[in-house]
Amino acid sequence: MSNNGTSPASNFNPALCPLCEQANQCAVAAGEEPSSCWCMNAAISENAKRTARQQGDSKRCLCKQCGRPLTS
Repeated sequence: MSNNGTSPASNFNPALCPLCEQANQCAVAAGEEPSSCWCMNAAISENAKRTARQQGDSKRCLCKQCGRPLTS
């Protein structure tokens, strides 16, 4: 439980990116078919996925901005 008296699970919103807390545009969270999600045809940053897992939040999808791989 956090200091403000709420547990992280009580604030869980599958429609928000675990890194930036903005809308993740997840088709599954919106009740649509997984195959229609933007991430099914996009390269997702391994670093961003790792960061979300390290924060203990691998149950929510990343948004396009956070999930976009860095280009060199």
